[in-house]
Amino acid sequence: MSAGAADVKLEHAFDITVYFGADRMIFPPSPGGAAQGYTPPIGGTISGPLLKGSVMPNSGADYATVRPDGVIELNAHYLLKADDGTPIYIMNKGYLVPAKRPEAGTGPQEQPQPSYFRITPYFRTPEGPHDWLMRTCIVGGGERLSEPDRTHFRYYKVV
Repeated sequence: MSAGAADVKLEHAFDITVYFGADRMIFPPSPGGAAQGYTPPIGGTISGPLLKGSVMPNSGADYATVRPDGVIELNAHYLLKADDGTPIYIMNKGYLVPAKRPEAGTGPQEQPQPSYFRITPYFRTPEGPHDWLMRTCIVGGGERLSEPDRTHFRYYKVV
């Protein structure tokens, strides 16, 4: 197959670090066995070559569904604010597959990184310098961090 319009490349667009507080809830499992989580952001930062700004505190939440097989279906909605003051709505959808926890006594018990943590964001912006977000495919990956509790996402523009 020759190179052509169907080929894609990834270009680093920006990173978002979302900070979380103690205000979180996991609802008991539904009849199908899945549990519903709720975790609002308390703030965060956006940095990168194509976007800079912040995560607006208490502007949404991560409404994760924890399936009986342990896979977490991500469904997060937040408001961002670009450095120029533009409000940006983000909806992140994706999957987090938890890593196997190390057995007790096998060394330092750091928070294990998920074995798979990928997301696809969708955006709403006013017309202007950031409306490219609404006509560009973007994909990303995440990592969970503690002290303080946060998730770091790296986003790539599909070109």
